[in-house]
Amino acid sequence: TGVSAAAYGIVMQIYSVGVVAHLAIQGTAAALVPSARAAAGDDAARDVADRIFLWGTIVGFMLAGTQLALLPKLVPVFSTLPEVQSAVRTPALISSFLHILNGPVFAGEGTMLGLGRFKALACLTALGVSTMVAGIMSPMGKRLDGILLSLAAFCAAQAVGVLVYHVRIGPLRRRGFRYPFTSGFKEVEQK
Repeated sequence: TGVSAAAYGIVMQIYSVGVVAHLAIQGTAAALVPSARAAAGDDAARDVADRIFLWGTIVGFMLAGTQLALLPKLVPVFSTLPEVQSAVRTPALISSFLHILNGPVFAGEGTMLGLGRFKALACLTALGVSTMVAGIMSPMGKRLDGILLSLAAFCAAQAVGVLVYHVRIGPLRRRGFRYPFTSGFKEVEQK
């Protein structure tokens, strides 16, 4: 319907403002992680990537909170029709949640881009798209909030994928745990 189309347009405009911040995180990861790797090796690159994942997550929570707080003020700016304002409510809440998922997604994608892991990123994206298409093809995909939930499924699949890749599969994966509290101790010889 026309109401759903208007509501979708409003939700995507509000959501897209936050995506710009996530793209900045992605670009930062794509530039800094390979630079750190070239300058100081995998451990330094891993530390940089971990910090970018943390900052991406923090930015995601901040964007979600800001969008939630501003929705009552923003929606009337886009439409004065009560039907459209009502139709925006649930999809806008879902799109706010997407920012939380997108924090690690864009950090991970940027890290993978910077490390030249294009094939792995393409596979993760294909998995996410398959998840989203399955949601859209289901009865849920016939409603606006269902479409946004399908997008949430895409983002969730991407978030899990980039985190697993970073921690367990990729070139910066963890190779055991370090215990800094034992580094200063010397072994005592038994007599």
